[in-house]
Amino acid sequence: MGKVIKEMSELKKRALLAKQRLRMGYWEKQERERLEMVNGGSALDERGIEELRRAKFRRDALMIIDGDKAKKEEKMYEKVCKILDTDSDTLSPIGQLIDKELYSKMDECGRQKYILELAGKFRELSRRYYLERAAKSRTSEAKALT
Repeated sequence: MGKVIKEMSELKKRALLAKQRLRMGYWEKQERERLEMVNGGSALDERGIEELRRAKFRRDALMIIDGDKAKKEEKMYEKVCKILDTDSDTLSPIGQLIDKELYSKMDECGRQKYILELAGKFRELSRRYYLERAAKSRTSEAKALT
């Protein structure tokens, strides 16, 4: 009987959390953001365009200051583009980006840090990918209309 009550309380906790997410619009927000990234809809408003300009400026400045680091970042961006072009719902994009040689030489703490940094970089570069793709589709649509 005690186990049943404990399971019910766990179930109730999970239901309460799910209900809170629904009330706060969590899933609607997630879906809206996903659609904006895929379709470029309102994601490419003035703020998105300005973000692209600032990112381009930072990349150009980095190229001048530290060309090697900028080249590595662009190489990683090309890998991210390739991953997202082939399958945007890939199961292990981070695994495809890992430098196996470097990873094998690290200790456990270093590996965790490397994975977290790589995940952050992937998130940043995939956002850039979707924004640039949306910008390209907008310009091609504008050219088709003229």
